[in-house]
Formats: sequence, structure tokens, C-alpha cells
Amino acid sequence: MGKDIKPAQLMIPVYINEKIVLDMLAIMEDGFSTVSQVNYSEHKAREATQTGQMELSTSVPLLSKLLKIDLKGGISHSGSNSEEENTAKEKVHTNVSLLSKFRDFLIDKKILHTDFNIAQMQVGDYVEMEGVLQKNPLIDYMDTLIDIFHMASIFSEKPQLGNRTQAKKQTREESEMLRQIKAFTEELKHSGTIDFILSDRKGTAVLSAQEQYLANDNVSEILGGHFKVLGKVIAICRDDSESIDLLRKTALSVLPEMTLSEMLLWFKNEELSEYNLPELKTTITGPAVIVIPVAIYA
Repeated sequence: MGKDIKPAQLMIPVYINEKIVLDMLAIMEDGFSTVSQVNYSEHKAREATQTGQMELSTSVPLLSKLLKIDLKGGISHSGSNSEEENTAKEKVHTNVSLLSKFRDFLIDKKILHTDFNIAQMQVGDYVEMEGVLQKNPLIDYMDTLIDIFHMASIFSEKPQLGNRTQAKKQTREESEMLRQIKAFTEELKHSGTIDFILSDRKGTAVLSAQEQYLANDNVSEILGGHFKVLGKVIAICRDDSESIDLLRKTALSVLPEMTLSEMLLWFKNEELSEYNLPELKTTITGPAVIVIPVAIYA
């Protein structure tokens, strides 16, 4: 008999850290097998009825004359046969069903905090929050710049004969700027992780996600969508006197603040002011938390 299923258990993940889920379940179960054999017996009963027609002939006249037996007739037999059938099946969990099992365990043990209240959070808490996810503002800004340069190269007009020299110079400058922007962006992503931002009226959560666990390796599936996030808190900024450095995982975090500001100012080209670029910032002011996401799902 199947168990009762709640809508929250039928989750569709766009990000799931399978290693964490398996490790936590192994701790909970004191070691476990992902494949188990389920044996059950099924009792079957069959009702059997047999009917037949018979006709006998004999060469003994005495039998016919003395007993007057009618040798034409029918015989019938009814009864029941029963048997027991044993069936063995393999029960296999998927990563999503294991995630659902892990979440149910956290809820049953009252370990999962569903109220996004930073004032009451502690480092090490398991939390479930929901909201609209955005990309790391700094990476978002750089990726948008790269897109602008690509679009400009597609729609740029061919120069007239007298302006070829000037056009070539401008093209070289734009190519150099694009190369530097790409190099700067790659530096932000080289760790294999990417920060997502989930904002709430009570504060902000910075999700330090590993790109390898994204569904189809596609960041765009997450951005702008309303999702739930299950994760573990690893850092807390209680108020606006503290902040989270979005460059903390890169070599750029060692630069003095003034040097970094001058570097970022270089990317704010006056010619780009006409575009609707996202806000360029390198810190998230508290109240805020850093969360290692176990899963992001709808």
C-alpha cells in the first residue's frame, strides 16, 4: 500500500547537491544501501470446476439386463486450489526521492527552520527559504557588459573608406576591453562556485552554489524564478555594520578597497551609461547570511 504523499514532497529540483544528501542520509541511517530487495507473498485461490460427458459400451448382456444401468450421463467435480507466490523486487531511490526523504527527516526531528529570521538564526542551522533568485550582482554586471559588446559587434555599421583607420582603432580598443572584462569575469568564476542572491524583507541570503550540480548546467533556469532553497547556514551578518564580500573566493579579495574601487570604475564607461545595466557592487550589507544550498527546487 502506498504512503500518503504531500505536495511538498513532489519537488522539482533545478539544483541538488547529491553528495551532501547521500552523506547526511548515511549518517541518519547509520549506513544504508540505495538498492534493497523487497520480498512479499501473495496468496492466490482458484476455483476449479470440471464437467465431462461419458458413454460406455459393454459386450456383457447380463450387465445390461439385470442392473438396467444408464451408461450415458455426466460427471462433475468442484473444488479449490490455492498456491502462494513469492515475489522479489528491487527498490531503487533516485536523487530526488532521497532529497525528499532527507527533508522529511529534518522536519520530523524539528531541525529545519522555515522562518527566515536572521536574528534567530545560528551558524549550522538547516533552513528552508523561498523567493526570487538573482545572480551575483558583480558577475551579472560583467556578463551584461559582454552581451552588450557582442550585440554592438553584430549591429555595427560598416565604416566608410575614409574612416577605416579610425574604425580599426576603435575595434582594437573594444576588443581589448572585452578581453579584460572576460578575464575579470573568469576570475570571479574560477572556483567552480557561483553566488546566487535571495532577498527578503528580513534580510538577504547569499547562496554559495557549485555549478556542477545545476540542472543541465544552465544558470538561466534559476534566475528570476520563485524557488525554495534548502541549505545550511555557514555565516551570519546580524546588522548593517557587517557585510558579505562577493569577492571572498577570488584573488581580488586581497586588493585594498581603494584599488578595487578604481578598477571597477574603469568598467563604468561613459558610453555605457545609456544602457540599463544592473547595479555594480561587491558587497552585500547585513542583515544577511551565507548558505550552502543542498537543493533549490520548485
